[in-house]
Amino acid sequence: MFSEFENECINREVKRLNLPNSRIKHFAPASYAQAGEDVILEGILAAKLCKSQRSWKSVFYVEIGANHPISTSNTYLMYQRGAQGVLVEPNPELGALIRTVRPRDVLVPSVVLPAPQASATLFIGNAHELSSLDEAHIKSFGDFDGVGGVREHIEVSAVGINELLIPYANKIDFLSIDCEGLDYDLVEAIDHERIKPAVIQCEPSEHFLDGNTARIINLMESRAYRLAAITDINVIFERLS
Repeated sequence: MFSEFENECINREVKRLNLPNSRIKHFAPASYAQAGEDVILEGILAAKLCKSQRSWKSVFYVEIGANHPISTSNTYLMYQRGAQGVLVEPNPELGALIRTVRPRDVLVPSVVLPAPQASATLFIGNAHELSSLDEAHIKSFGDFDGVGGVREHIEVSAVGINELLIPYANKIDFLSIDCEGLDYDLVEAIDHERIKPAVIQCEPSEHFLDGNTARIINLMESRAYRLAAITDINVIFERLS
């Protein structure tokens, strides 16, 4: 899926090298994720849909730590294609936006933990994308271009990851986990004998948890997943069987 905007990477580089440009227009792919992960995912899932003769309207996702319904969203591109799923976002401000913009999706206004728990404290960052259950994780980003730090903390409802996923165990095409420092613990806690998403993406937070990328890769490979892609922020795995 391409956007209506020309690919400025091509235009800038052609101009820098003083080359003639191509005679056809070249458009950038539509992307809403932080580092183009949705374009990668679109390619992986499109191949699966082609082989199984399914449509995008049949695709089901679960995005834990959904944040904004469009900006930095791993699933909005799929939503535009006709897919739908569950968006987990405990921040009430963002939840209100999700309800308005993503009516086909189910909103779960809770934090997700490795084990069931009634509630937890959520530290909301001045930049919503940094919000976390771990205050130290937010502070690890420092000034963050003037929007770093903690704005406030609130008590929110909580749900265990298996409690969340088991009702959808046999239908998850894509599972996204973005919980700012908690991703490995959540992935490890998944009942992988019962819950087998076709594609899983998570954020190692390597700057905060040194060696976490390798730990996640080793864990996922032990569970019959292959490393399909790495971006500056996330790792993406595809199930082998």
